[in-house]
Amino acid sequence: MTGLAERLADLASGAMLHDAHVTGCSRLSAEFVRLELSAEAFRKSTWVPGAKLQFRPRRGSMSLRTYTPISWDADRGVTELIAYAHGNGPAAQWLRRVTEGQTAEVFGPRRSIDLRAAAGPVLFVGDETSVALACALRTVAADASYVFEARDPTQLTDVLAQLGFTERVALVATAADRVDLLRRARDAAPETPYTLVVTGDAATVHAMRRDSREWERKPRQVKGKAYWAEGRSGLD
Repeated sequence: MTGLAERLADLASGAMLHDAHVTGCSRLSAEFVRLELSAEAFRKSTWVPGAKLQFRPRRGSMSLRTYTPISWDADRGVTELIAYAHGNGPAAQWLRRVTEGQTAEVFGPRRSIDLRAAAGPVLFVGDETSVALACALRTVAADASYVFEARDPTQLTDVLAQLGFTERVALVATAADRVDLLRRARDAAPETPYTLVVTGDAATVHAMRRDSREWERKPRQVKGKAYWAEGRSGLD
């Protein structure tokens, strides 16, 4: 961006974004960080499990990156995020160096997936970018099974264990054909009518929607959201 464009971006962002203070920061792994953010604006916000919060990782740009709050305390003006820092973009760089006491420019919460609408048991399918949504799901659904694809299943297993996911969880290594992922999801489908929630890689969301139509135990509803796609940035 030119200097003028950067100043205009900062001016526009100033009218749209509000400051949130990082009041807690813990590293779950080299790529996962748990953040507590505090802002006066959060006291006036209504959060729905599954909603998104966007933040601007770099001044002089209008580019926003999206993360999922796992809890919201309007009385205290506090929310928590689980963020996955992958790649080398400005958001990943910010997440790798963020510490308690810093300030973030945020926008939201905004509508994304309303997990309250999930009917019956839930089969949750996702990847590293879906971990926070899985945490948010636990606030509204006690009966859920989880299937994750992961670039590093060992690392993700450890992160999930730290977050309390130790039962009814299956992990498979990320693969282009998604054969193992589809099989694990099909096998985990509940016997009673259920909701399939699938997020993460756009290709996975598409494959899971298509494959689930042929399952013996089909979901009665599917809630899907692509968080990223190969070769694209800022998808959501």
